[in-house]
Amino acid sequence: MTTLPTAVLPIFTAAGWFVGRKVPLTPAVPTGHPVAAILSEFGGLNVGELGPGIECARSDIVFGWFPHEAYEEISEIGDLLETDLAYLAEAHNGHQSLYLDREGRVFDVSPVAPGIRLVGRSFGEAMERILLGRKGSPLLLPSLDKVYWYGEVLLRGNPQILGIEDLRKG
Repeated sequence: MTTLPTAVLPIFTAAGWFVGRKVPLTPAVPTGHPVAAILSEFGGLNVGELGPGIECARSDIVFGWFPHEAYEEISEIGDLLETDLAYLAEAHNGHQSLYLDREGRVFDVSPVAPGIRLVGRSFGEAMERILLGRKGSPLLLPSLDKVYWYGEVLLRGNPQILGIEDLRKG
């Protein structure tokens, strides 16, 4: 069973989740990756809703295996961190794609808000941020000089940016 923060348990329960829930997975889901256990427990659920949140808009999350191959940023992050990222869900009415790495960190990519963000260092932290409307951390890939963050352009060196080295340290 995946641990969920108390603050989001009612949101998951309202979406149909219950302790011990298990759904079959498509054979495409990588069985040796932590995403398999999460999708087995939450696959098919549409959790949360769009609206005002604590720091930013809160979002919905639709769990399922429908990866988008178009995001080069995800491949670059995986290579830089020496980890595999697997598709987890779509969020914000389908405008964000969520990916889970082998360490359990959740990243999001969106064509609407270019760039990649660390949403949570754990699945539970990411769910709380997304469903309650708390900001994640913008990442700046080594190949870029700036990142767009809630209407601002943040340049390399800005303390709001999470660097790859910070992620490598844990």
